[in-house]
Amino acid sequence: MHEKNYDPFFDDNAQEKKSEQNLLDMIRQHDRTAIVSVRKGSRVKGAVVRIGADYVFIDIGAKNEAAVKIEELKNPKGELKVAVGATVEGYVVSDSGGEIMVSTAMSGNAQAPTSELYTAMREKIPVQGKVTGVNKGGLQVKVLGHRGFCPMSQIEIRYVEDVNAYLNRTMDFAITNITEGGRNILLSRVPLLEDDLEKELDALSAGIAAGTVHTGDIARIAPFGLFVRIGSLDGLVHISETAWDRVDKLDELFAVGQRVSVKVLGVEKRDPLRDSKISLSIRQVDQDPWTDIDTKFPVGTQLSGMVTRLADFGAFVRIATGVEGLVHVSEMAWGTRVKHPRDVVAVGQAVNVIVLAVNPDKKTISLSLKDPGGDPWLNIGSLLQIGSIQTGTVASRQSYGFFVDLSAGVTGLLAMPNIAADKKNEIKTGQSIAVKVEMVDAEQRRISLSFGMEQAAADDQAFAEFQSEQKAQQKAAAPESAFAAALKAAMEKKKQ
Repeated sequence: MHEKNYDPFFDDNAQEKKSEQNLLDMIRQHDRTAIVSVRKGSRVKGAVVRIGADYVFIDIGAKNEAAVKIEELKNPKGELKVAVGATVEGYVVSDSGGEIMVSTAMSGNAQAPTSELYTAMREKIPVQGKVTGVNKGGLQVKVLGHRGFCPMSQIEIRYVEDVNAYLNRTMDFAITNITEGGRNILLSRVPLLEDDLEKELDALSAGIAAGTVHTGDIARIAPFGLFVRIGSLDGLVHISETAWDRVDKLDELFAVGQRVSVKVLGVEKRDPLRDSKISLSIRQVDQDPWTDIDTKFPVGTQLSGMVTRLADFGAFVRIATGVEGLVHVSEMAWGTRVKHPRDVVAVGQAVNVIVLAVNPDKKTISLSLKDPGGDPWLNIGSLLQIGSIQTGTVASRQSYGFFVDLSAGVTGLLAMPNIAADKKNEIKTGQSIAVKVEMVDAEQRRISLSFGMEQAAADDQAFAEFQSEQKAQQKAAAPESAFAAALKAAMEKKKQ
């Protein structure tokens, strides 16, 4: 009996058959899983694998490719919106004989069975509808051959200003309620618009830290700000965030439909999402003009500016875009007391100013209209020497003394203690008087004066001398007493 020889050919052949069997089992399992997961009404997503004359085919992970009518993927100009590799989302409207039809929305002009309406509502499949009429309450819409109604609040997730703009338009709607066997169909566009709303809100939030700049159109102008449309959302640009300069009337600078660049300042999600609040800024797209302001405009810089507004205490002057400085009334003229800025300048007037102080933290700049070369205090020490007599005009009276104008822009203080007692009631506002300079502090711009004190001192001296003479005369004329005579004799004797 011969021994059976070993031949590896048989083992390889068996192994190959086993691999083929495993592959077939995997394919069958995949098909079973795919067929089970795809059903009418389910929402699917897939990549475009090829584009035909009438259909676009997408891979949704099923046994067969799914087909979408090419018309559904064209824009209003008739141009195809997708290319191979693009992602398409839709709803399974048919799965018959292995052919899967996907639609971005159920459509049709012929009257569909009421059951299809209930299927669309139950499975949340969008339906295409044409707006046939409008009224104050909303839109009259024809969907799948039936009459429906979309309330005003359900047309958009944002404010709708002109409902007439929707007339004769074909759009996607969600069926929210059906009554009377399909005779009353309530529609809404909000659920469809909110599908990607959270993604939009999250994307806007993510760009805040990075300072992402977005482009949007002004949808509405209100007294307090601008509503700017970014994608499917409306955000508010408060009037204070529209420009670095002061803005009083927005409609003079902006128009509805105008395209603007904005930055997102904040996103506040609310329930429902369509009520979320988005804060925007137009001015922060550009750099803050106050950055390095003390370097741009150091103290002493001479500038040209324009008066933008007046207040009782001074005038505001714009010296650069978004930068205003204040000229206090005390810095408007040399030698003249300015009661109100309108006496010197007017709104819109071009002026030359000098920077006195800059505070970057508080964003304030102090300015002056005074010409430094005309400062009467520059050589005040040589002009008004201590002890000299000067003629001035009494400008005002205070409880502590009088202010006396000595020359244009130079005023001194005549304090009460420096006024002769008999002169205090004689001084009147507007009176011309001769005063003595007691002290001059050019740095602090202070001058101390006196009035009538020399004559009072002379009178006091004369009176003192008179009293002394009177005492001497009285002493010489008085008779000597016995005690005084005895004391005098004793003193004379002691000297001997």
